[in-house]
Amino acid sequence: MTAQLTRSANLQALYTDPSYEPTLQEWNWLVHVAGAAYKSELSARTVFESELFGMNTYILMSMMEDYLRVPDRIRTIRQHATPAELVAKALPIGNKRSFINLAAMPLHYLTGRELFVDLGENSLADGLEDQLEVLRFWREATIAMRTDGVLFNMDADPPNSSHVVGEGLLDEIRANLVTADDQVKTGIRKFGARLTAYAFLENCDARTAVCDTGPYQLPDGSFLALRETCTDGDGDFPWVDGIRETLPFHHFVIAYRLPGEIKMDNNVWGTAWFTPNDYQASIIETRVFCTDDGTLRPLGAEDVNEATQAIRKAHRALYQRLAETDPEERNLYATQMYAWKLKAWARLADCYDDFDWSITPRIAASYNRFSDPDLALQLIGGVFVPQDRDGCFRPLGD
Repeated sequence: MTAQLTRSANLQALYTDPSYEPTLQEWNWLVHVAGAAYKSELSARTVFESELFGMNTYILMSMMEDYLRVPDRIRTIRQHATPAELVAKALPIGNKRSFINLAAMPLHYLTGRELFVDLGENSLADGLEDQLEVLRFWREATIAMRTDGVLFNMDADPPNSSHVVGEGLLDEIRANLVTADDQVKTGIRKFGARLTAYAFLENCDARTAVCDTGPYQLPDGSFLALRETCTDGDGDFPWVDGIRETLPFHHFVIAYRLPGEIKMDNNVWGTAWFTPNDYQASIIETRVFCTDDGTLRPLGAEDVNEATQAIRKAHRALYQRLAETDPEERNLYATQMYAWKLKAWARLADCYDDFDWSITPRIAASYNRFSDPDLALQLIGGVFVPQDRDGCFRPLGD
């Protein structure tokens, strides 16, 4: 099936024409491709660990919540704007409507479908129109967001890359880079480490606020790698109330120009791996940008230092707050975090207040059931690394 579709004249339309309506066979081919890549990535780390959060528990709850809520939320958003219009309303980098957010949308939703089936609450034949609603939104938004004519990183050129920035913005980034001497590298490394650690904690030890795109190849053989890291500047996460206000900036892009001998690979949802892994020692030029006002603002060394110090203090305060929070309430925070991927899209569509963002009562009440580590691991393993198929997801419409 994969080979047949790859040779099909419809493949270009499937990947690049938002007005093209795929057949059910083509949708299922996309589901299979995504599910196989998802399984490959997750098979090496099925057991998720966190000091503060029961990750398997909140993954189960949030993805089932996605399955219940996402289709109708997408329908409401579409009443206000198309996916392409929403993509065009903001920078392609440096916001929570990021590539990692978009790539996770169908993956998490389809995982929720698998969980409801495995728990005996749904059949594989249920919910086809809802499932296509989610896939259509993801496909149209991805076509609008990407500049490389594919839907998946593994199909890009070079393979395992993602490109969302056009030539004009790339030129703007390059024009503001500074030479990466030892002092600059030290400052950037310290800032990046502090910011990443804080963003993970804010997102309940998930990587949803850290997104990589690139490599963006340059004529001299070097390339740009862009790392977006967005903290909560909009008031989406109530567990950072009173802490977010202490940060001078919230949305960042760190640009690195690296030599061609460094290899950058981006997985299916937008997390980069570099070879060698100490790639920062090889940085040629770099810059931290802030995108809080919707533009790309280059930060100076003093700004970066101020942000580093503020993030360090915020991290300490948030860790203390979460450590003192009841475990079930922490789990609810994490479930909300993972189930609120459409908040950024709703804000762009000017319909944020049209939604009830609370967790469905039946999902919130499932904490005691899914906090059983054996059950949670059994369910997670059955979906993420199924033994009877090469991908996470079974065909739609069965």
